[in-house]
Amino acid sequence: MEEMYSCDEPVGQRDRISIDVSDLREQIEQCRDDAAWSELPLSAKIRVLVKERLAELSPDKSSSFDS
Repeated sequence: MEEMYSCDEPVGQRDRISIDVSDLREQIEQCRDDAAWSELPLSAKIRVLVKERLAELSPDKSSSFDS
């Protein structure tokens, strides 16, 4: 199997991507109205929103076959 990453590439860079959010930036910035949100950098806001949505989509672990 061919290696996808060069040896010169830092390990942390393997999990980073570049995406164009220019059309979403204002919506992301204004989706919450609190001081903490306004202090976060855009990248952190995007991570928060993605993680929250993934949590919504993941199966509820507490409602397994126990019922």
